[in-house]
Amino acid sequence: MLGIMFPLVYFASRTHSFQARYPFYTPDSGESLWPNFWIWQMIYFCQFFALEFFFRGFLVHGLKKYVGVYSIIIMTVPYCMIHFGKPMGETFAAIFAGLALGMMSLKSRSIALGVFLHYSVAITMDMAALWQEGFFQQ
Repeated sequence: MLGIMFPLVYFASRTHSFQARYPFYTPDSGESLWPNFWIWQMIYFCQFFALEFFFRGFLVHGLKKYVGVYSIIIMTVPYCMIHFGKPMGETFAAIFAGLALGMMSLKSRSIALGVFLHYSVAITMDMAALWQEGFFQQ
């Protein structure tokens, strides 16, 4: 799944809507990524853990007893809604990501892979945005 997402993130990072939104933490001019950016990333990781716990853990697994696999669709609606206001491509991708991550969580009975995948895409988005801004060019 990461093999699919990384090229998509790269191409998205070249769009104006992406560059206007990301990265969430922008280092000041001349600032190193250490330590502030990485402290931010640790906090950001905790947010993704909480997000996956709620959507894929609580909603998918909490509702599966009552509605089975349809719990994934029920979870995907509010999951997509939290992406409103972000670039259009990301909002539409949230539908597919919600369905895929929900299915993975349901089948594996764990949110661990979802946390890893979701955060990996997010940090890649931040790094791609910094790269597009010329942060890594010397």
